[in-house]
Amino acid sequence: MTHQSMTAVEALAAFARRHTDGEAAQALVDEATRELTGRTVVRPEQQLVPLRFVLRRRRDISGISGLGDVADGVLWPDGTAAVRWRGEHPSTVHWDRGRASVEMIHGHQGATEIVFVDQDDEQPAPPSTAASGSAAAPLVVRRVLEHALNKPVPCPKCERTAPCRCIADRTDGRIDVVLGALAPWLTTSSGEAA
Repeated sequence: MTHQSMTAVEALAAFARRHTDGEAAQALVDEATRELTGRTVVRPEQQLVPLRFVLRRRRDISGISGLGDVADGVLWPDGTAAVRWRGEHPSTVHWDRGRASVEMIHGHQGATEIVFVDQDDEQPAPPSTAASGSAAAPLVVRRVLEHALNKPVPCPKCERTAPCRCIADRTDGRIDVVLGALAPWLTTSSGEAA
């Protein structure tokens, strides 16, 4: 039985701690948060950075915003996004469900795409230094991986990259995207590219 002043998350964590260790209980709460809110719990010790993007419009369906880079955005480490529109009447909107919401609302079925912008001072690390040793991956590799993890993957049933009503597992597509993004930094034990 839960105490009346406990939130649902606190009650879930207390229940989980009775059946498993604290780390596993926290992982369960974090996963429930991700599923229910669409955002990831980011801990202070994690070295995650926001990713900048633009909304690039190829067709102006509404006839209002024009063509080209019509908005600037930030994808926050927890998966939420903020978009600031350009033009005479700018506005800012925040999306708790991040990229999925931005694509669903502003993508206009492919007429507008999210294009991520790299930091000017980031240079790709040579494959030999990124793959050797046990040091943390360079920032550019982390960015490439985070971008790959957030890249839309087509549904194997209906081929849509936006959220759909199919109940299909996109895991294989996600793995292919991640491996493709990391391929330049992966080497085999003989030093050859993977």
